Amino acid sequence: MMSPHLSEHAQQEAAESTSRLPAAQAAHLRSCPLCQGRVATYRHLLTAVAHQPPPTFAFDLTASVLAQLPRPKPAFPWVLSGVAALVLGVVVAFLALFGGLLVPVFQSFATSLGVGLVTVAGLFVAGQCLELVARHRRQMRQLAFS
Repeated sequence: MMSPHLSEHAQQEAAESTSRLPAAQAAHLRSCPLCQGRVATYRHLLTAVAHQPPPTFAFDLTASVLAQLPRPKPAFPWVLSGVAALVLGVVVAFLALFGGLLVPVFQSFATSLGVGLVTVAGLFVAGQCLELVARHRRQMRQLAFS
């Protein structure tokens, strides 16, 4: 009965170490000159690859990748902060001037006004967080070299 020759995968494993082979394949390898020659070729190839010098590039890959990335914008839009501060100043000045007249009108709305302000502030912060996450995802997609 003739045993089949070793597969390419088995020959490559035998080139690295014959102890990885099952007993039947190891016995076949000891008796088959064709498989022995192929395993010797793989061993020679593995030795040649192991002695290759590491590749060197004529350019700086890190600088090339970083140069292609967009420049980051500030995480928080300062212009929007300035406008918000200006609006807040106008509201405070208006309340300082006309607050006494508006107190009776807004006493019934105090709770809902506070909830509204907290809701608007929460939405603003959530919007900023979503913007940061979206920017991060865009930058990570630009780094995918597929």
